[in-house]
Amino acid sequence: MRSVTQIRVGLAALCVVGLTATACGGSSSGGDQAKTATCGSGPLGKPTTVSLGIQPGAQDLITFVMEREGYAAKHNLKLDIKKFQNPSALHTAIGEKVVNVGFGGLTAMAVARSHRRGTMIFNILTGPSNIVFAPKASSLQTFADLKGRKLGAFGGRGSATFGIQSVVAKEVYGIGDMGKDMDILDAPDSALMGLMDQGKVDAALLGTTATVQALLSGKYKVLSDMSADYEKKFGRPPGHVTVASNDEYAEKNCEVLRAFSGALADALKFIQGDEDVWATYAQQIKITDPKAAQMLKDRVGSRYITKWDQAQVDAETQLIQRLIGVLGKDAFVAETPKGLFRLDLQPTA
Repeated sequence: MRSVTQIRVGLAALCVVGLTATACGGSSSGGDQAKTATCGSGPLGKPTTVSLGIQPGAQDLITFVMEREGYAAKHNLKLDIKKFQNPSALHTAIGEKVVNVGFGGLTAMAVARSHRRGTMIFNILTGPSNIVFAPKASSLQTFADLKGRKLGAFGGRGSATFGIQSVVAKEVYGIGDMGKDMDILDAPDSALMGLMDQGKVDAALLGTTATVQALLSGKYKVLSDMSADYEKKFGRPPGHVTVASNDEYAEKNCEVLRAFSGALADALKFIQGDEDVWATYAQQIKITDPKAAQMLKDRVGSRYITKWDQAQVDAETQLIQRLIGVLGKDAFVAETPKGLFRLDLQPTA
């Protein structure tokens, strides 16, 4: 079983030694003040293909809307979508520059940047809609009861969701080190509900789509609603799925990234105002329960973050500091990496 430290060391072994050039002129900025220098000028002038890494969940819907409603084409983008079945595979693709843009977890992007891979975050997508479930017949009543028990985790120990749940475990439920105080089993969503049903894990931290399916099934009870628990403690929900690229690509393709931000903003606005999109999306991901559309809207739609500004950057920086507190500097990052966040790749007015 891989620990956060092992994942970090594995990533370090792949790192290119030496700092990459800062994109579009100007220097890298500190984590507490994102770069805001002007990047390029005007809209993207011609149709351009951009490879985009995604995984199942909230990312599926946003890319579906970007293409179906023509927002990608409006901004002269042709999306070459690469689908990955788990966060670690997608994060590797972003860090290795297999894709130009990817919906990357905050923790993995911070680690990649700290290892001088040039990974940077230029927008945000969503906060977590994930829930920790246990079978309804279980004696477990709250997340605190999981100490010493077996927890299945869909994204593994190196995922942003695992990190945020670790913060919640410590600050809300009094479990100081989730990775040590529980027996963690890394497994895909497709297996976790079955493992709970078979009694092979006591509870499971599920991904976005699986969370909706578990709620609709009525077979499980909620031990921790990650985002709700975090917001109750800290006053603002965490943003954990970011929009990431790398300095090298941005240096030559500023207008492409700004166009992507524009298409993303249009798609988010559409999703917030269209009721039918949730039924269409439920059909696309093959959830046939008649309550699926409303459940997806409630769980997924309410977690989208529609504004990327210094206030959100500050919230992300605070989250990183809290993650350092539970994961440790050696296992995660010592501080928010310089130049991790950028604000200059927003769409033109």
